[in-house]
Amino acid sequence: MERGVKAALFIGGIVALALGGFSGRKAKSGLIRPPGAVDEALFLSTCLRCGQCAQVCPQKAIRIGYGDKGISLGTPYIEPRQAACNLCMDCARVCPSRALRETAKENVRMGLAEINQDACLAWQGDECKICYTSCPFFNRAIQLEDHKRPVVNRNVCAGCGICEYVCIASPAAVTVKAGR
Repeated sequence: MERGVKAALFIGGIVALALGGFSGRKAKSGLIRPPGAVDEALFLSTCLRCGQCAQVCPQKAIRIGYGDKGISLGTPYIEPRQAACNLCMDCARVCPSRALRETAKENVRMGLAEINQDACLAWQGDECKICYTSCPFFNRAIQLEDHKRPVVNRNVCAGCGICEYVCIASPAAVTVKAGR
């Protein structure tokens, strides 16, 4: 890694620590973090920006933030429409700083799926259950209203993004919002 990049990452970490540590508010990047991520402010100040999590991700779902991510420069995030997390926790196992911590799948809260009923094929009367059948928490995180229309159970949804990834509507009728 270039010396200048390392310096930028170090400064980003210091700034994140300062913002998270002194503002009294939760830092909100709007990014969906890999499973097991600690609170956003602590995450930004703890993550070493080493990229090991992205290297071991079998789904290639973890991306690394570049300059357009501001204070999140060099940190991992997930864009579910591009590739979703399968909750394998490989990323947490290799995280040297414990910004990602191994967590039981049932306790992961990366975000929350939201269904746009105006764009969802099932809500418009078509036969589509792809988000329902693909969810790793089958019939718990996404349930079917009247055996047809998907509804997210916010108490179970991990925010892994598989529902958004597999949604056949364009743009996706189900999207995952970061944080909980």
